[in-house]
Amino acid sequence: MATSAAAPTAKSDRHDVLDALRGFALFGIFLANIRVFSGWEYLDAGQRAELSGDGYHLLDFLHLAVIEGKFYTLFSLLFGIGFALQLHRLQGRGAAATRIYLRRTTILLAFGIIHLFVFWVGDILTPYALLGFVLLAIRDWSDRTLLIAAGLALLAPIVGYALFWALALDPSLGLYSLSFAMMPPGAEDPMVRLLLGDWGERLQAAVAAGVLRFGHLFDTWRWPKLFAIMLLGMWAGRRLVAGRLLGETRLLVGILVLGGISGGVAGPILASLDGLGFNRPHSLQGLFAVIAYTFAVIPLGLAYAAGFVLLWRSMSGILAILAAPGRMALTNYLAQTVIGLGVFYGVGLGQAGLWSVQMLLGFACAVYAVQVIFSILWLRHFHYGPMEWAWRALTYGAVPRIRRLEPAPEKPEL
Repeated sequence: MATSAAAPTAKSDRHDVLDALRGFALFGIFLANIRVFSGWEYLDAGQRAELSGDGYHLLDFLHLAVIEGKFYTLFSLLFGIGFALQLHRLQGRGAAATRIYLRRTTILLAFGIIHLFVFWVGDILTPYALLGFVLLAIRDWSDRTLLIAAGLALLAPIVGYALFWALALDPSLGLYSLSFAMMPPGAEDPMVRLLLGDWGERLQAAVAAGVLRFGHLFDTWRWPKLFAIMLLGMWAGRRLVAGRLLGETRLLVGILVLGGISGGVAGPILASLDGLGFNRPHSLQGLFAVIAYTFAVIPLGLAYAAGFVLLWRSMSGILAILAAPGRMALTNYLAQTVIGLGVFYGVGLGQAGLWSVQMLLGFACAVYAVQVIFSILWLRHFHYGPMEWAWRALTYGAVPRIRRLEPAPEKPEL
C-alpha cells in the first residue's frame, strides 16, 4: 500500500510547463552527450572530415554556440525550482520535510555514484545530489541573498581561473593524474577506453573515469556554475509557489532578451575559442574562454527557459508532448546511457568513431522520439516511470501504487 506521502502527486500540484521544459532539456542533454558516447569528441580534424566532410565545421561551431552547456543549465534551474516546490509540498502535507528530503537526495546520490563509476563518465546525478544537500542547508536564505550569492558564484570561475593560473595550481586538484594512474594500460586514450571489450577492464576504466569526472568538474569550474543556477532556480521556485512566476511577462521577456543578446554575442566567441576543452594548461585564451562561457552558456540557457514558458501560453497543445518524457526524466536519462553504451562502446556494438556527426544527430533525434512515444504510452497506464517509482519507494520505505486504476486520457488536461 502507498502511504499518503508516497502517493502520486495530485494534478493540481503539478506544473505541466515544467515537465515539458524538463523534457526539452532531456533532448538537449542527449544531443550533447551523443558526441561523447560515440567518440566524436575524441576524433581529430582529419578523422572528422573523413566521416562528415567539411560540413562538420559548421555543426561543431553551432554545437558549441547553441547546445553545449545550455541544457545542463535548464536541468540545474529545474533542480532548484523542484527543490523549492518539493519542500513546500512536503511541508504542506505535514511530513517531516527535512528527513524525507535528505533520504530522497541520498538515494539520488547512490543512483548517481553507480551511474558515474560503472556506466557513464558524464553523469550529472552525483553533482546534483551533492549540491542538493547544500540547498537544504541554505533553504532559509532570503531572496536577496540567493540572488547575490548566485551572482558571485557566476563570477567565481573567472576569478578562480586567474588565481589558479597566477599560483600555478593544478585546476583538477590532482584528480587527472590519479585517474590516469588507475586506468588499464592504454586506456588513458579516451577512444581506447570506449572500445574496451573486456568487462573487467571496462569496470576498472569506468571507476578511473569517475575520478576523472570529478577532476573535470573542478577544471571547468562547474561546481560554482551549477550552484549559481540552482540558487536562481530556488528563487524562481519561490515565486512559482507564490503564484507569480509564470504570469510575469516583463520578467520573462527581459530574461529572454538579455540572455539571448548575451548568449548571441558571447556564444560565437566561445565557439571560436573551441570551448573550455579538457586538461588544457592555463593561458590567456583559456581565460577568455572562461569569460565567454560565463556570458554565453548560462544566460542563453536561462533565455531558453524563459522563451519556452512564453511559447507555452500559445503553443501548449504542441509543447505538451514533451511533458511525458519530462515526468520520466530519470528513467529516460539512464536509458540514454544504456543505449549509448550498447551502440557505441566495446562491450556493446563497438560503433564508436565510425559515425558521421550528421548520423549522430539523426540517431539522437530518433531515440528521443521513441522515448517521447514510450513515455506517453507508459504514463497512460502507470503513475511513474520505472526509476521514478523505485526512487519514490526507497525514499518513503513504502511501495507506492504504480498502475493507474483507469488509463489516463490520451491528451493531458492543460
